Amino acid sequence: MQEPVFSYIPGKSFLHTLDPRTKLTAVMLLGILAFRTESFFGIGILFAFFVALTSFSGLPARVFLRAVRPMVLFIIFIFLAQLFFTEGKVLTSFWILHPSLEGLQNGFRLSARFILLLLFAALMTASTDPSAITCGIERMLRPLPLRWLGVNSFELATMMNLSIAFLPLLFERVERTKAAQASRGMYFGKNPFHSVPALAIPLIRGVIRDAEELALAMESRGYQGTRRTSMHELLMQRRDWISLLALVLFAALLLRF
Repeated sequence: MQEPVFSYIPGKSFLHTLDPRTKLTAVMLLGILAFRTESFFGIGILFAFFVALTSFSGLPARVFLRAVRPMVLFIIFIFLAQLFFTEGKVLTSFWILHPSLEGLQNGFRLSARFILLLLFAALMTASTDPSAITCGIERMLRPLPLRWLGVNSFELATMMNLSIAFLPLLFERVERTKAAQASRGMYFGKNPFHSVPALAIPLIRGVIRDAEELALAMESRGYQGTRRTSMHELLMQRRDWISLLALVLFAALLLRF
């Protein structure tokens, strides 16, 4: 059975052994770089950097292809919107649509940025245990004065972790719902818009039911939303500091282009 999208794949690679705070910081920094880099050369360097990180992780390529596949239609929409609605040098004309050279460049640039975000996020979730991500987020948010907002760092970390954990389950439920409706005679290729209610209604009911079951399970185990001990004792080691330093130097060099 295939692993769900954005799921954790155990391993003993260099990326698997890094502290989750190191990987969270790296993903945030790489996301900023993806949107700050304007040149196609810089975007190409980011893709090459991702390939290098993937080789260190030992993760199969299908993990990242499955992460991008659900967002293909959204990425195509972004590309077409930039292509047809950006003013500039007109390439050709299609009825009332006038694609421009600047729109083509912006479309490729923006699409590549979203793909990079998905790839780096998939790399982090595939090489980091979800409970370790929760612990890392909680430790990073702990110094912030969140009590003034009526929450604490542990509650926020738990909500983020539940969101990450529910994402692959949501994609898996979509596939199961689609297969169940197809077995009842639903044909999705003839008119996809007519099949939206057949997918959306059971999907929403299933997600709400899963959320209720999770809430009951947490209450039955005495969850109070307060700070608790963790099975992951985080400790930044030498390889973490070296990795962060190397990433900062890489970002500084990339922003110069």
